[in-house]
Amino acid sequence: MYLSIQQVSKKLHKSERQIRYMIKQEQIMPVNPDTYRRDGGYRFKEEEIDYIKQTYEPGGLTVKGAAKRAGISPQYLMQFVRKGEVESFTKIIGKQKRRFFELEEIDRFKDRLQERTVSNREGDYGSRVQLISREVRIFDKVRVNGVMTRVVSTSPLRTLMSNGKEIHIRENIEGKGKWPEREYIKQKGFAEFSIPIPRNMDHPVYDLIYKMIFQLGRKNIQIYETDLGDFYVRCRLGRLTITEEEHQLLLRYIEKGEIHYDSKALIAQLMSGFTTTSLDISTKILDRYYKEAEELGLPVEELLLKALRRYL
Repeated sequence: MYLSIQQVSKKLHKSERQIRYMIKQEQIMPVNPDTYRRDGGYRFKEEEIDYIKQTYEPGGLTVKGAAKRAGISPQYLMQFVRKGEVESFTKIIGKQKRRFFELEEIDRFKDRLQERTVSNREGDYGSRVQLISREVRIFDKVRVNGVMTRVVSTSPLRTLMSNGKEIHIRENIEGKGKWPEREYIKQKGFAEFSIPIPRNMDHPVYDLIYKMIFQLGRKNIQIYETDLGDFYVRCRLGRLTITEEEHQLLLRYIEKGEIHYDSKALIAQLMSGFTTTSLDISTKILDRYYKEAEELGLPVEELLLKALRRYL
């Protein structure tokens, strides 16, 4: 069976222009190079195109694709490659050498980058609270030796008893497993709360934060333990289904942002309290902040806002 140039283009996920260039470079050989005009176009053997497809599919991400998955620029990604912090491989495509990345390697790198970002932020917020470990969720209620307790740390695993004492757990205990997967909230900004850490395992704060993690999803909430003995909670701008009492509890502890609450529907919409605007900034100044943001692994907007707050 013979294929047309349109069919080859679709099969190789390339434009017809790219296919014609490959013919010119003798990377693909049609069966009718001399008579293609009379035949109404080039014709190709299907088995040869299948072989080329296997050859041209490297089984990895391009630099651009890997950078997009990691959430950084291709230039910043290549800095890590040159430092030996990200593994990659090269392959000859036609007459060019191209670099590719395994999907698993980029996902591991993304996790390391996130940890580094968290490490940079810990100076501002405190130490990061791990939301799950060994199938046990933070702030869940679990039985230990037949006694109901509250999980207050997953790494190391510690639970709080009704008498205010903590138990360090070394053996495996039964938990509810992984948190439900929720879509990443793309809307910019956070609502932030500073909540005193209760010593009563039945304090409503624990159930409220647990509900926030459950409803927003792990990707959309960050919890830190501060040196002052508070939980600092940063939430992306999602919706929560909470009672009026829980709404009032959040209002008591809100540090940044706003809560728009519908008392009839019991829906709380988290808002950042910021409005997007535009202003002219010197290119030299902006380039300096972009460079610093790349080095720290932080969004450039975060650095610019910090600089702006210093003068307000």
